[in-house]
Amino acid sequence: MIAITPDAVDEPAGGVTPWVLLVVSDERKRRLARRLWEEAGFAVEVATSALDALECLKVMTPSLVVVDDWLFRPVPR
Repeated sequence: MIAITPDAVDEPAGGVTPWVLLVVSDERKRRLARRLWEEAGFAVEVATSALDALECLKVMTPSLVVVDDWLFRPVPR
């Protein structure tokens, strides 16, 4: 797993606000991550599933995509 903190991403030149796509299924983690990235000055878009993230990526190009590692684990039956 790669851990990136909000201050590790450079702000692009030209005064454009960078944005982050969060792909996190857990609501508590999603709220926390969104708050941290927004406090660091990023615009944040949230997807709750991989399919939602793919739909976002069809129309937007984020500076960074943050994916919850639990999102892709198989569900025990």
